[in-house]
Amino acid sequence: MFSKIDPSWTTFFEQEQQAPYFKKLLHVLEEKYTTTTVFPPQYCIFKVFETSLNAIKVVILGQDPYPTYGYANGLSFSVRPEIFPYPKSLLHIFREIKQEYPSFEPENGDLTRWQTQGIFLLNTLLTVEKGQPLSHKNIGWEIFTSNAIKHLSQNNKHVVYLLWGKNAHTIEKHIDSTNNLIIKTSHPSPLGYTKNGKDFTAFKDSGQFTRCNTYLKMNKQEQISW
Repeated sequence: MFSKIDPSWTTFFEQEQQAPYFKKLLHVLEEKYTTTTVFPPQYCIFKVFETSLNAIKVVILGQDPYPTYGYANGLSFSVRPEIFPYPKSLLHIFREIKQEYPSFEPENGDLTRWQTQGIFLLNTLLTVEKGQPLSHKNIGWEIFTSNAIKHLSQNNKHVVYLLWGKNAHTIEKHIDSTNNLIIKTSHPSPLGYTKNGKDFTAFKDSGQFTRCNTYLKMNKQEQISW
């Protein structure tokens, strides 16, 4: 489960592993993976942490893994390469990118290609039970992912945080807004795609992928090839 985590995250994981909440979380996961069907596979749970802390340029924060068999691969919104048609949230993401970058043509829905460019595809909850969205809410993942974002914000700057939906918006308080760019929109799911809020815009027509690259260029970082 922890074998492929990038060494830059070692201090963070050592700290979390000493915390009572995390020990309890691992115990719950051991039981769940033994008695029920849980996604993603255990070896993929911490796949997002294979990205070096210092290489992260963009954070895309999701809710929890897809609860459909064979979909989740450990990265938020990403699916295994053979999955088609795409989940609707991912389809909306691709539609927006295509609108901003007309030459965009994804080979598949596996977003590992984004991870290798420094995009941190984190879910608020890193596991889920088959057919039951948010089934692993309140078992400790929220503490863990909040702490991960705090750690990232303290140790890396000029990062673009794309916060999609109300669950993701709760992470904003853990981010240093003076040294990073925070873009808040509704969730790309069919229910949230076109919704506006008091302090966020609709995901649709948000222009956020262009804004992201503009910020990276301004801070002398390589832009994302979406």
